[in-house]
Amino acid sequence: MAIAGEVNQAVGRAYQLAFIATLEAHISGFENRFTVESEPEKTSFNTRTGRQFSFDFSGVYRDVWRSCEIFGESKGYARANDLLTAYRLFLAKAYVASTDYPRNRRDHFWFVTNVPFACNLGSAIRSRDFVMKVLGDSSDKGVREILGDGHVDDMLVHALCQNLGVFILTDSYLMTAEMSYKVAPGDSLWTILKRFLNGRAVS
Repeated sequence: MAIAGEVNQAVGRAYQLAFIATLEAHISGFENRFTVESEPEKTSFNTRTGRQFSFDFSGVYRDVWRSCEIFGESKGYARANDLLTAYRLFLAKAYVASTDYPRNRRDHFWFVTNVPFACNLGSAIRSRDFVMKVLGDSSDKGVREILGDGHVDDMLVHALCQNLGVFILTDSYLMTAEMSYKVAPGDSLWTILKRFLNGRAVS
């Protein structure tokens, strides 16, 4: 179900490709491997209430000190009024993935969007206090569908907050940013350009 403010599916897919391409070009050591459209089983987990959820993309990050998986959520928006709602759901998904699946405990979770958050929280959206408040909010039905009635551990939230990334790649930035794109079987110059131009015809 689309959230109010979020762009349509085709444009959202183009944003996802642009976000991934920009992250790969600008974050040394990051390589995307899967998207939910191509291999959903590689980006999916089970909620504590028995349903399934997915991240939009999954890759790896390597530097001289560590190697970990990256699970990312991409949100292309026409306006930011509901972006915080999407971010709250992302936090619940990241918490479940990092605590209920031991192999993902040290992995990183990235939230990527093209619009600033319509709030005055700033970098506090990655703080332990904010994340604890979101995960402990019993009135948020979306978060509760992911977390169920399970306990939220303060130490595990603290560890998760060290591995959260929030990227705001505005439309004007994407228009000028260097991008990296791995050609897939069946790709042509026309199909690649069409994806990055939000599905508009390419002449």
